[in-house]
Amino acid sequence: MGINFDNISLSSLRNSPFVKNVISLMTGTTAAQAIPILISPILTRLYKPEEFGAFALYMAIASVLSVVVSGRYELAVILPENDEEAINVVALSIILSFIISGTIFIAILLLRKILPRMVGNEEAVSLIYFIPLTILLTGIFNTFYYWSTRKLQYKRLVISKVSQTSSTGLVNIVMGLKKLGSSGLIFGYIFGQFITTGFLGSQMWKGERKTVQFINKQNIVKQLYRYKKFPLYSIPADFINVMSNQLPIYILNLYFGGVIVGFYALTQRVLAAPISLISASILDVFRQRASSDYAKFGDCRSIFLKTLAGLTAISILPFGAFFFAAPTLFSWIFGENWLVAGEYARIMSVMFFSRFISSPLSFVIYIAEKQQYDLIWQFTLLVSTAASMYAGVYYHDVKVSLICFSWAYSILYIVYLVISYRFSKVAA
Repeated sequence: MGINFDNISLSSLRNSPFVKNVISLMTGTTAAQAIPILISPILTRLYKPEEFGAFALYMAIASVLSVVVSGRYELAVILPENDEEAINVVALSIILSFIISGTIFIAILLLRKILPRMVGNEEAVSLIYFIPLTILLTGIFNTFYYWSTRKLQYKRLVISKVSQTSSTGLVNIVMGLKKLGSSGLIFGYIFGQFITTGFLGSQMWKGERKTVQFINKQNIVKQLYRYKKFPLYSIPADFINVMSNQLPIYILNLYFGGVIVGFYALTQRVLAAPISLISASILDVFRQRASSDYAKFGDCRSIFLKTLAGLTAISILPFGAFFFAAPTLFSWIFGENWLVAGEYARIMSVMFFSRFISSPLSFVIYIAEKQQYDLIWQFTLLVSTAASMYAGVYYHDVKVSLICFSWAYSILYIVYLVISYRFSKVAA
């Protein structure tokens, strides 16, 4: 299998509407992500590592449950050819979000006596009742977000990101000054969710409320069956993926304690979060263009290669420099108590590099409706993550866990990239 970059010129990249949209969204995303990065040195002096650890555990649980909250139908919002069908996918996704988050709240009430044993962190247990609210807001926000992507409302998306990070950061600082511990981090996050979800919802209502008239029970049921592959394949695949991402937090908390989780959580907060947001900005534009090309021509390989070239070009130097400077940077910026987090960041920099390049392009698997391959890949990732983490448990060394975890992830992301390229064109 050969990849030909000969027809990809710098001028074509620079003048492409696709690239212009990416730059616009990335600029806004960078501004949004600058806020939590700038306030992180303040937060590391207001919150203890174990408090970051409790917050990370809360978010790990919420992230896993958020996968099922809307049946993954929000991913299908951009696929219908007309808005009349798409708005019914939106309605379906929101209805499911209310039903499933309510069911999870009832389950938490029924399991409240055994939650301390299951969670293994007393501070996180006291706040676990807020998880249904967190996942409900996540389901609604994601649905509005995909609708805005469908409508090419990138300015709207940028504003939503800035509003979320700024409001969350402000509440985190105020709560930290009041010494409220991990609850301050959690309440700040929920407040940010309210702000950004409300903004996207109001903008959608203001700009596209005429489409609401097309919502009816018959059409909702039609979309439920039309895109049934998303709950059938995407929920298991994405559930496994999120479990793979959050499993290190569970295992580190169980075997190495909350302080180690706090160090790991800061690495994720400072490094993984901005990388994910920038990557997501590229995905927002790639998703729309690739879906359109694939629907019209059965081929989105051209935009796939352009995106791959761009991702590689903008990431090599920053990641290379970070590998050598991470411990020094963390110690200087966040305080000497956080030097260990910098060592963790160096170990995992290879994984972050691979994820940055592969994640946006992997959406091709959804476009081609080949979710069964994604499910197999995700299961392999989960197994390798568990094996990597328990290697460190066996040797009583957390760095062994992180080294194995980073390299296993990197190799599998390369495999993911190859699979995505294969499906970027309908087989003749």
